Amino acid sequence: MTTHQFCTPEWLEESARIYRASPDAKNKLKKLTAKICCRVKSNPDWGIGEDIIFGAFFDKGDLRTLNFFTEGEAFQEADYLMTATPETWKNILRKNSDFVTDVMLGKINLELGTKVSMIDLAPHVNNIFDFLTQVDLQFPDEMSEDELISYRSKMETLRRERSP
Repeated sequence: MTTHQFCTPEWLEESARIYRASPDAKNKLKKLTAKICCRVKSNPDWGIGEDIIFGAFFDKGDLRTLNFFTEGEAFQEADYLMTATPETWKNILRKNSDFVTDVMLGKINLELGTKVSMIDLAPHVNNIFDFLTQVDLQFPDEMSEDELISYRSKMETLRRERSP
């Protein structure tokens, strides 16, 4: 299995490919119509110099997009924008932490949407996180120094490409 780094285009592309190839994944989300974005707060030690936003848009379980967004695009297009540190996202994606608990404790903040509506979406969000972890996912704190240098460069390139 190929390892994909957190918050890279390769990770999102492979996750989307796996989702679209899996009727079971689509079936689990067949009642979901929502546009959900996640902001990963900056953490220079993790090679994330500025916040980065990725999102998944669904229409009755059909994955319409899984991509990166500028802040303006996220506020314009998304129904939900959740914000957390990279460490919090790692804990959620690795299932070391519970999504609903982290929302209620304020570890995940909502910039768009309400806690009540997000709690209603929680079972779907957990399924989304499940499909985002069908790849071997590497986080910056697990990278060698050389990998982290390369990752920082990749993040900077992505940011420049996504700038309005």
